[in-house]
Amino acid sequence: MNVNSQFVVATHIMTLLAGHKLYLQEFVCANSEMIAESVNTNPVVIRRILSKLKDANLVISKSGPNGGSEIARHPSKIKLSDIYEAVDDAGTLFHMHYGEPNHHCLVGGHIQDSLKETMENAEESVKKVLSKKSLLQIANDILERAGIATDQPSEEISKKLRQMKQEYEIAKLELQT
Repeated sequence: MNVNSQFVVATHIMTLLAGHKLYLQEFVCANSEMIAESVNTNPVVIRRILSKLKDANLVISKSGPNGGSEIARHPSKIKLSDIYEAVDDAGTLFHMHYGEPNHHCLVGGHIQDSLKETMENAEESVKKVLSKKSLLQIANDILERAGIATDQPSEEISKKLRQMKQEYEIAKLELQT
């Protein structure tokens, strides 16, 4: 999985964990199977990304029968750039050729030097934009898009989310029968 899709999945995971803690007032850990269901991917993919998020001190993992993951700090203190950096193994958004281009070719001999500065500037711009957006802003945006006003008491938000969760579980059961 490339860093772009890992970033999106990692942000999905972090937003889900933030929602559990903030809006559902559920302090139970979310396991990789539950998260994988939301992301619609394999739990192994989730565990790999959770490991990176844990290494970056963005999530706390607990083992045991009630184990799983939870967000390590308040979502307002987590920037999207923190999540990006946690899953960015290569250290760069853009990659040069995996092999060396043909240096005897006019283009092949100069393409990497020609693109290097532009690619570095683009990556710097991306990181700057990501550093301005918090995980809390993403969580609130999702609520607004789902028709849940974020300016109401958290108990009301929690009530609506629990109702939506219950409706989802019922629909899931109906599909199984």
